[in-house]
Amino acid sequence: MSKRILSQSSWLRLLEPGPLVLVTSMFRSHPNVMTAAWVSPIGFDPPMIQLAIHPGRLTHELVSKSEMFGLSVPTMDLIRAVHRCGVISGNDQDKFEASGLTPIDPHEIEAPRIHECVAHLECGVLQRVSLADHDLFIGRILTAEADADYFGDRWYADQELPLVHHIAAEHYSGMTRSYAVNLDEDADES
Repeated sequence: MSKRILSQSSWLRLLEPGPLVLVTSMFRSHPNVMTAAWVSPIGFDPPMIQLAIHPGRLTHELVSKSEMFGLSVPTMDLIRAVHRCGVISGNDQDKFEASGLTPIDPHEIEAPRIHECVAHLECGVLQRVSLADHDLFIGRILTAEADADYFGDRWYADQELPLVHHIAAEHYSGMTRSYAVNLDEDADES
């Protein structure tokens, strides 16, 4: 096995591909959607997540002002819309219209959910922390829902799960399948 030292620009990609989300935000009747890969859970009780957003993004401004955001989980059939929402600015055009995504009413917050996505989380901002060149928004999950064909108590990935994962720039991948590990079988093999 041959290993090489990586350039700093690729360090974080060792932790990718991570599942992408479409971050929705709204302030004073101005909705927006942004593609994000830098999101992860940070606690069960209460259920909390962290989301990194660059201060130069419109989403940063809207989330900061409204103190809420939505996360919608897309599938591979939305890959063109996902990419478009990551490369155009909501300051220049309506990203919902440009991407063909349909905003629908939320349950707990003002930011819309995205109809075409298979899961949604609605979050209230608990804290914003400035770190490096991004701000970290700590959000408490207020409600969540998922398509029963894709999610029960976990993602159903026995065959192929078409969630979108970001690799770099315009490169994406889908999750293939899950593998179950039973440690009790190790005792039988000794």
